[in-house]
Amino acid sequence: MVAEAIKTKGEAAGFEVHVETQGANGIENALTAQQIKDAEYVILALGKGMSDEDRVRFDGKKIIELSVSKALKDMDDIMAHLDEKAEFYRATSVDLGGRTSKQTSVGGIMSHLMAGVSAALPFVIGGGLLMAIGSIMAQFGAPMVEPAEGQVASIAWVLNEIGALGFSFMVPVMGGWIAQSIGGKPALAPAFICSYLANSPKILGTSTSAGFLGAVLIGLLIGHFARAMKSINLPKNMQGLMGFLIIPFVSVLIFGLLTYYVIGPVAAGVMDALVTMLKNVPPEAKLGAAFLVGAMLAFDMGGPVNKAAWFFSFSLVSTGIYEWYGIVGVVTLLPPMAAAIATWVKPALFTSAERDAAWPALIVGATTATEPAIPYALAAPLPMISANVLAGGIAGVVSMALGVQRLSPGIGVFDPLLGLITPAWAYYIALGCGLVLNIVFIIIFKSAWLKRREAANASADA
Repeated sequence: MVAEAIKTKGEAAGFEVHVETQGANGIENALTAQQIKDAEYVILALGKGMSDEDRVRFDGKKIIELSVSKALKDMDDIMAHLDEKAEFYRATSVDLGGRTSKQTSVGGIMSHLMAGVSAALPFVIGGGLLMAIGSIMAQFGAPMVEPAEGQVASIAWVLNEIGALGFSFMVPVMGGWIAQSIGGKPALAPAFICSYLANSPKILGTSTSAGFLGAVLIGLLIGHFARAMKSINLPKNMQGLMGFLIIPFVSVLIFGLLTYYVIGPVAAGVMDALVTMLKNVPPEAKLGAAFLVGAMLAFDMGGPVNKAAWFFSFSLVSTGIYEWYGIVGVVTLLPPMAAAIATWVKPALFTSAERDAAWPALIVGATTATEPAIPYALAAPLPMISANVLAGGIAGVVSMALGVQRLSPGIGVFDPLLGLITPAWAYYIALGCGLVLNIVFIIIFKSAWLKRREAANASADA
């Protein structure tokens, strides 16, 4: 949506526009060196921190740097004031052995965390789907046979084991990419190794693994350590060794020992206490927390509040607690789907552009992408966000009360059919309740909002 907005608004303003996206599908429409060189302006709409390579690419260009959500909201204003908003890309130089990287303040902790999550998602999605297929095969009578002497493993068992590997690598990959987001490629391998160590109870001698907490701590620490090491001035004949030898070796040595003796056991203890606490929370308190998580997920549709609730819920999957991620599976679908359906139920409340966008919003929203709801919220923030938050909170309570569990990310409304969300009936009840309430709230709140605005306009004209 942001890429389309930049291209459409830019071309309307008379510019030749080239847009590169870096998302779940990797880098698409990659900008060439010549295109960057010839560019008069560069817009960096960022949902995560920039890599060292990207910092080098845009060195010396006039850029406008902002978040993805702000880019979507303010693109008209940005295009109208490009020269005023653009600044030359300049920051502290860091030698990486023959090339220079630019370090900026882009992102913050949450952007680094989401970089790790983005890298880990394909592992857990692919693994979850394979495990679901193996489970479905077993439910239809396929044997679940382990390999043994004179006995070949069954397909269902093999699929389940391969899928389980995705889950085992999910947390180490996240730790590695958090570190890479901060400290570049030299930080990746050390953080991966140490995160894997922190999640190996047999090696650590702990009763539980350090989980996502360990990966986050290790990723942040190693990432900043690697960044600091890059600033060390070495003789020219040794500079080439910094990135691929010195930083990885020193980082693994120091943080490997720290992980084994301190970080791993401490983080594992904290995770064990957290899991124990969540399992023993009184039902009434759990429902209150479920309302809060649901409301946060629906509040800013992919923004920092949504990401905080999402991260909390997703981080518990590796510990075997699935109810909180079940809320994510329900609530993240509601804002876009409800907005789309509301345009059909009460079309007079929406502009022609909003009505035209209803089908894409419904289809994309049904596959767990909340962002299509953003344009509707921007057009009428108070009624739309209020409706989303209230319906999301209630749907979170219903989901928790019915025991909806989501085992891994998937494809939205179809997850129960793939065995990724159980029980299926409870999921669809929670989703249906939240959707109906969200639509009703949108119609009530937006009708009142429009009437109040019309009255205010009439009063101003008088």
